[in-house]
Amino acid sequence: MAIELNVEERDVKTKARALRREGFIPATLYGPELDESISCQVSLKDFKKIAYKDYKHLIDLKTGTDTHEVLIRNIQKDYVSNEIKNIEFYKVKRGHKLTTKVALKFIGESPASKMGADIVTQYTEMTVKCLPRDIPDDVEVSIDTLKKAGDMISFADLPANDKLEIQEPLGEIIIKAVAKRGAIAMEDEEAGEEAPAEEAAAA
Repeated sequence: MAIELNVEERDVKTKARALRREGFIPATLYGPELDESISCQVSLKDFKKIAYKDYKHLIDLKTGTDTHEVLIRNIQKDYVSNEIKNIEFYKVKRGHKLTTKVALKFIGESPASKMGADIVTQYTEMTVKCLPRDIPDDVEVSIDTLKKAGDMISFADLPANDKLEIQEPLGEIIIKAVAKRGAIAMEDEEAGEEAPAEEAAAA
């Protein structure tokens, strides 16, 4: 069930600062099915009831007698006070897929890490294409398969999901196990010591 949020039409003549003093956030509603963007305002108190994890999920935005299925596209904040200055709501088109970013959640334990290898993360999120109602909170990546230095996980290794189309290059590495610098230097040093001994034996 989508979250519901009520908004009111905004008088564009009213300055944004004045609106915020009254406890409202200036907002804009737009999308391919709207002839033009709609200026609106939302209660800061009501908006704060929406959990951060739900920002990527559908919201039923109620504007009077109309209800729009929307996603939060952008939240503009003040860099110093962290005050919300403006919100952009995007009205989705029913039955049409959209492209969005989803967080990657790493689960499990890596045997390579227990053996002293460094676990290097290349991606913390991924781009997917799916129906708005199928947007997940995150995509799980099990690192149990990183058993030794040199092992890696790419987008091609993720479990198949009929609802999500991965937009990243499948060959791109998400996470990998890398031997620690000290261990690499020691291996190189040992290799250097063995080489003269082998040359002497050959002579």
